Amino acid sequence: MKNSRRFGLLLFLFILALLVGVVYIGTEMFQVKTIVVTGNQQTGYEEIVKMSGVSIGQNIFKIDRTVIEERIEINPYLDVLSVNFKYPDEIIINVKERTPAAVVPYLGSYVVINDEGYVLEISTDSNNIGYPLVQGLSIKGCSKGKIVAVVDTYQVKALRNLLMEIYKQDLQDIISEILMDDPDDIYMISRKGTTIRLGQAVELRDKLKWLRTPNFEQIDNSNIKSILDISIASQAIFKPLDD
Repeated sequence: MKNSRRFGLLLFLFILALLVGVVYIGTEMFQVKTIVVTGNQQTGYEEIVKMSGVSIGQNIFKIDRTVIEERIEINPYLDVLSVNFKYPDEIIINVKERTPAAVVPYLGSYVVINDEGYVLEISTDSNNIGYPLVQGLSIKGCSKGKIVAVVDTYQVKALRNLLMEIYKQDLQDIISEILMDDPDDIYMISRKGTTIRLGQAVELRDKLKWLRTPNFEQIDNSNIKSILDISIASQAIFKPLDD
């Protein structure tokens, strides 16, 4: 009986020590040792990690993906695409950086947006506007990190498609203004003063290619007030404007 009790006690102590060891090893094993950030170019690694709130040594099971996303996206220039856990001790944060694409006047200020319509900055300084100025948007409100709110959501959809194609074809330095009063009949003004009738925001790739032709460059560099009608993608019509 005495030997049986002693064996039972030893077995209990062994199991207890084993459990303590497992818990200790498990805790050590699942502590964050590596934080990887991908997709960033302008924003530094250290800054993104600091915004995430994640630190080396944290228990990976106590980290909330949603909280990380919300913390980082306080910066309107950053969009968190994913937060992945590579067990047992690595976190991978994949971000996309938003870049300014256009400026929208609103209540005496200038709202800087990216090509998807997300608000990046709100400024009162008009002297450093280096992006196309978008006129005619029926804005209801705007806040950093959110898509600009408008009365007619089709306006934003058409503008997004147009801005994406303008930057894809590297035409942003040619365009001074985009007139969105009627999203079914969009006009643009070149930096040299030529009016461009775009029409609907469809077939944009073919329409905007006309702005890279020698004929447009000749028209745009002349002193003649003119309109280039590219509302039909297959043709470009040049019309001098009367003073």
